[in-house]
Amino acid sequence: MQLSKLRRTLTGLTAAVVLVSITPMAMAQTASGPDTYKIVVPLPAGGGVDVFVRKLGEALAKNLNKTVIVDNKPGAAGMIAVQAVTSGPTDGSSILYMHSGILTVQEITGRMNVLRDFKPIGKVSSSPHVLVVSATSPYATLADLIKAMQSAPNKLNYGSGGKGSPTHLMFEQMDEKFPGGLKATHVPFKGAIEGVFAVVSGSIDFVFAPPGAVIEQMKAGKLRALATTGAVRMPQLPNVPTVAEGGVSNYQDEPWGGLVVPAATPDAQVNRLVSALKAAVAEPAVMDMISKVGGKLEVNPTPAAFATQIRDELVVNKAMVVKLGLKAP
Repeated sequence: MQLSKLRRTLTGLTAAVVLVSITPMAMAQTASGPDTYKIVVPLPAGGGVDVFVRKLGEALAKNLNKTVIVDNKPGAAGMIAVQAVTSGPTDGSSILYMHSGILTVQEITGRMNVLRDFKPIGKVSSSPHVLVVSATSPYATLADLIKAMQSAPNKLNYGSGGKGSPTHLMFEQMDEKFPGGLKATHVPFKGAIEGVFAVVSGSIDFVFAPPGAVIEQMKAGKLRALATTGAVRMPQLPNVPTVAEGGVSNYQDEPWGGLVVPAATPDAQVNRLVSALKAAVAEPAVMDMISKVGGKLEVNPTPAAFATQIRDELVVNKAMVVKLGLKAP
């Protein structure tokens, strides 16, 4: 083993400078996998996705019998997190929680190639989002909001988790359903949770956000839900209509999240993570948490199936980017 490679493996696992002799025991430890795993999340701490990933990390730690930490690296529509993982160790210890919006970012920026740069571990979950306004907003229904945008183009502001993020495209997909479009000013944030706070404070008018980021604010009387983006109503919000029910025909958008590792990660380590993930998502605590944050578990049967889904969605996303004229920043 080259010393430079050994140093890369140790980076982030210890703050001390360590000299390691390559003994049979050291080689056995390497074969069993790293002692510490890091899941990099491209979203701010405190949101529903973050809470879920931390619970998932606890279950992975149990099934790997290793330490698993979560590292939030929001910003640049996921690119900061992507770069942190692609430039990190390739021993299986560096894991990206990749959401579906990153596929769109690839098509917008051309700064990565998901299928080239990563090996899939597995899709984990999907979640319809919630379109919310402030509890003091004059808009009581989705129809009210749409009418306001049509009556006063670009007067209203909406937030998202960044240009090309799922929450940005949720509005764009709704916009294209109307002749002439729905004109509102886009205000990108590092994550959708920041957009939620902006709605609560009155800085912006509305936002699409993960259920886990808004349900408690709704219970506290600070937010009003106008619609959800799934094909059917959410069990957690049975009285909130879908966007389609609210007047936008054939609308459905349910972003997903999954785990991937750098492409150079050995297959043995990939297989170890695949097995651990399958066991982790079967843990009652993980199933309970995904329900609490408004999502649902959706695990691909194999990494190859996850790769196929990614490949298929890249084709769709590329067409959308071209159609909407989205450009790299």
